[in-house]
Amino acid sequence: GLGNIAGVAIAIAMGGPGAILWMWIVGILGMATKYVECALGTHYREEDKDGVVHGGPMYYISNGLSSKFKPLAIFYAVAIGLASFGAASLFQSNQAAEALNVYYNVPKIWTGIALFILASVVIIGGIKRIGQVASKIVPLMCVIYVVGALAICLLNIHLIPDALAVIISDAFTGSAAAGGTIGTVIIWGVRRAIFSNEAGLGSAAIAHAAVKTDYPIREGIVASVGPLIDTIIVCTCTALVIVLSGFYGNEMYQPGQQLISFEQTTLARPGWRAVKDFPASSHKLQTLTDGQSVLELRSTHHRVPYALPTIPVTKNFSGLLRLSTYPVNGEVSLMVYSGRGKFIGQVQLSAKNQSITQNNQEIFTINGETTPQKWSSQIMTFNTEYLKTQNISSIIIQLAPKTPNTHWYFDRYQDVVKLAGIGLTTASFDQFIKGFGSVFIVFAVFFFAYSTLITWSYYGETAILFLFGPKGVLPYKALFVLLILVGAVESLDTVINFSDAMIGLLVIPNMIALLFLHPKVKQWTTDYYEKLKTGEIKAFN
Repeated sequence: GLGNIAGVAIAIAMGGPGAILWMWIVGILGMATKYVECALGTHYREEDKDGVVHGGPMYYISNGLSSKFKPLAIFYAVAIGLASFGAASLFQSNQAAEALNVYYNVPKIWTGIALFILASVVIIGGIKRIGQVASKIVPLMCVIYVVGALAICLLNIHLIPDALAVIISDAFTGSAAAGGTIGTVIIWGVRRAIFSNEAGLGSAAIAHAAVKTDYPIREGIVASVGPLIDTIIVCTCTALVIVLSGFYGNEMYQPGQQLISFEQTTLARPGWRAVKDFPASSHKLQTLTDGQSVLELRSTHHRVPYALPTIPVTKNFSGLLRLSTYPVNGEVSLMVYSGRGKFIGQVQLSAKNQSITQNNQEIFTINGETTPQKWSSQIMTFNTEYLKTQNISSIIIQLAPKTPNTHWYFDRYQDVVKLAGIGLTTASFDQFIKGFGSVFIVFAVFFFAYSTLITWSYYGETAILFLFGPKGVLPYKALFVLLILVGAVESLDTVINFSDAMIGLLVIPNMIALLFLHPKVKQWTTDYYEKLKTGEIKAFN
């Protein structure tokens, strides 16, 4: 599914590269939880009158614990029905639509309609052949994806230590996180790890319960390999490509329509000049300057402001501007004006995460801390609704030395767009293998999303059968496929928040059941290996 591709990018975009370390930790712990829940799911499964096997947390809670835990089983069944809407209908269609829209201008609703039709004929119509075709295409695409990621890592193997250093250091500092805190890093790492491998959710136990085996422990062993492959191998491949590309922190914001260069700047202001002799960036993975010249401020007793080139506010303007800075000494004020000269507000560049508000309305923020003697990027975010209501057609950013002896360098003044989710992953791959992200991954994502839709619809259907019997299945399926259309056109933030909230609900009843039932799994494990050792159970049969 897209948890290994788009989910990793979301973790890095929202929590910083350090989120990957916490994904690894959760992945390792997830091998244990998945072992227990899939062994339980296989042991306590039930067979209906048609010979179809059903299993999962609601069954091992009902059959493995006393009757007083039945409400917990019902709670889980309701939660996974809701989670199937978030993790599948909404999220999968959202990211598939986003990828095709960004690279091929396919309207998002069209992607939604295509997934709606293809999913409907399998989920509601029962036409299994299309699902069988997808099941053959998807593994091949997974192999190509992993091989592509490994090839990029091998070609850049000299930079792998730097990429790992970024991940580990950021995991304990939160310097590149959206919120700038360790808590943000941990939360996003845990959320995306659980989303990618499903360990602890109990959802995988529903699928594993359908296996043909006489030994539930064997299925637990097979299932425990899932988090290793999902989170430790595939997610790491994705993460390393993104970090190697340098598209993390404020560098995940990529140039939009306007790129203002200081290459040919003619300045008639005391203390300001365009120079070619400037400090190099110390970053090994990120390029924080462009071209041959940068803007230098070297003031003495003058405090002369300088207006950067005007940025037009068009319908395509994202509301985001980026500026690279290199402070040597002193302080610089950044003042915001409309193109007509109306003063909007002022901030100090050396301070971290500042904002300008009017009438309790936030109209401008600047994110990213300047670092003495180092190049760094700051992102300016404008409230586009405010610009629209005030009829502001252009923006002027004015820089001014605040102290008499100020020496700074500036570069890369440009409007930018934020990459997140699948867009960040595809752009990162394209940085190394042109077309791999924008062509292969974009179309692979469509099939990954499709196969995941079918899988999660089965999870939800099993829950509905547990709650209401066969009569509730058709209404559930109808709502499931309809929400595919909603997910395709909804914003990523809304989709991911709903999805994570529903997935979070699954953890509560499932982990309670695992805590009570894990001693049984421990005993089964001991018995299984003793019989394997004595030859009573054959390793292969």
